[in-house]
Parts: sequence; C-alpha cells; structure tokens
Amino acid sequence: MVTLTRYCDELRDQWDLLRERLDDVGSDVLATPSSLPGWTVGDLMAHLGRALDAITACEPDPSAEPLSVADYLSSYAADADRIDRVTREMSQQIADDPLAGLDAVAERAFAHLDALAQQGDVVVRGRRGAIKLPDFVLTRLIELVVHGYDLAPALAAPAPVDAGARQLVAQAFAQVVADRTGVTVLVDDAAVWIRVASGRGTWDEVTTSQALRPEFLSDGLTDLRSILPLL
Repeated sequence: MVTLTRYCDELRDQWDLLRERLDDVGSDVLATPSSLPGWTVGDLMAHLGRALDAITACEPDPSAEPLSVADYLSSYAADADRIDRVTREMSQQIADDPLAGLDAVAERAFAHLDALAQQGDVVVRGRRGAIKLPDFVLTRLIELVVHGYDLAPALAAPAPVDAGARQLVAQAFAQVVADRTGVTVLVDDAAVWIRVASGRGTWDEVTTSQALRPEFLSDGLTDLRSILPLL
C-alpha cells in the first residue's frame, strides 16, 4: 500500500522536475499553441499552477464521506468549461512573470500540504468534493504527470516526468479501470498507458506496444475502448 508520505514525496519530485524544465521555456514560446487544443503553452503552464493551487483550497472535513479516486476524476468532464475559464484567468494573472507566479503558488500549496499531512490520512474537502488526503495528493500527481507529457513538445525534449511518479500514476489508472469495470490489468509500459488512459493516444497503441496485460494470460486483454479516456 502506498503511504501518504510516498505520495507527497513523489508530488514534490515531479513538481521539482517540471519546474526545472520550465526554465527552458522561452518567453517567445508562451503564446504559441500547446499540444492541448485551444491552450497556449502559457495556459498549460498556468494549469499546472491551478493543479497545485487546489491543494491550498483544501481543508479537513473528517465527517464527510470521501469519494474514490475514480469518482473524483469522473467529475472533470462536466467541469470542462470552468476548468478552461479559470486556467485562462490564472494565465493572465501571472503573465508578467509566469515562473515567479508558479513559484508563489507552489510555495503556498506545499506549505499547506505539510500542515494537512500532519493530521495523517484525514478526509479533506476539495473543489470537487470530499476525498481522503492520500487520494487527493494522487490526483495532483496525475495532473502533473499527464501535463508533463503535454509539455514535452514545447520543450523539444523528453517529457519531464519522474520515474516514480510515472509508475504511481500508471497504477492509479489501472485501479480506476478495476473500480469502474471490475477488470484487473497489469501495466508493462507506463508511459504508453498513461497517454492512452488520459486521451493522448489510442487503444491500438496499447495493444501494439503490449503496454497492458491481463491478470491471467489465459483470459486475454479486455478491450477497454468503451471507457477511455479515464479523465
């Protein structure tokens, strides 16, 4: 079982790697289209800040019934318009100095996370509902890893994704599949699986690369196209 401490450590490692690589994004690149339709590279960077700022918005709510990670992620689709709007708003807010703006957001977020973590595996109230703190931190890790892959084209370099974070996110997506379908899949190529599970690739890529395999080889791999993407 992955502990809260492990999730927090991996989140910091993933953010530190992203932040280091963001130094390579020149100001002339910020206004160019990102790999996400409708968003510039600057918008995508701002969205990373929003992902962390969600931590600062969390407060303990121990009496609440927590959502699972699968249910928490399922709320993204219905909230797409608001996500787009607040991302653009943050992009404008930090436009004068995006990196300094992100640094300020991250500092507040990790300070608040440290305070929350002192209470252990408490249930917190996030923007999308109540969720256990370790699960919430995992959702933040998913955001930073998935968008790390989205940033790769702007960096003209390998995706800034920490190896430990990649494994945790790949396993989390496999667990979402299990929660939603009852099907257990094992991950052999985490990078391909993350891309496909998050809508950045096709099911054919999974089968061609053998990114997943069934729990029992005799069962064959279940076709998961009907539930993809997972968020």
